[in-house]
Amino acid sequence: MSNKLEELLKDVAELRTLVASATRKRIQDILAEELRKMELEVTKLQEEMLLRTEPAKPKDTTNKIYTVKIRNYSWDQSDKFVKLYISLKNVQSLEKENIISSFEDKSFSLMVQELDGKNHHLTISNLAFLVKKDACYHKVKTDMVVVFLAKDEAKKWEAVTAEEVQLIESRKPKSEDPSNGMMDLMKQMYLDGDDKMKQMMNKTWYESQQKSLKAEAGGMPGLDDI
Repeated sequence: MSNKLEELLKDVAELRTLVASATRKRIQDILAEELRKMELEVTKLQEEMLLRTEPAKPKDTTNKIYTVKIRNYSWDQSDKFVKLYISLKNVQSLEKENIISSFEDKSFSLMVQELDGKNHHLTISNLAFLVKKDACYHKVKTDMVVVFLAKDEAKKWEAVTAEEVQLIESRKPKSEDPSNGMMDLMKQMYLDGDDKMKQMMNKTWYESQQKSLKAEAGGMPGLDDI
């Protein structure tokens, strides 16, 4: 116990005696207020001494692991497999238990744990086509993990995910009747043409219609032939 605290405790004890022996109300209030201040000072000193004597808590030196999503990969395919190539530097140095893959009929997940202070996670929840989940697997190579997705059917995949396939399909030109395209072209030419162009196109259309009518009549003689 420090000398300061020891002396303060003696003062508090004596002051309590004075409070108890005082007979005047005003004197009692003054002494009681001073006693309260001393008791607070004693409490504060005791807390400071307790903190100094407590052993210091060891600092948490454990490296915090956080998870990052794998967003980039390359891929190709064979008749039986779609292969995804995920580049991860020094991944071959990990224990086998740190690399976990799981597969479903149209999805898969790959988790690489504690590589350079991070977990690396790749998940695809909607593959382009069904896979044989029991035949899927992964393989670790130098700075790379390769995921093998076993095709359910020996068909060519245009993309890895169903969303990518839909995007590709939407960008393909729709098949149209060539005659419809020609009619649209003629309409646009008529709208954009000058009066002379429109007159010529009207004449061509009229003559074409007349030829069609004669052909439908089956060559029946007209009045000029009688």
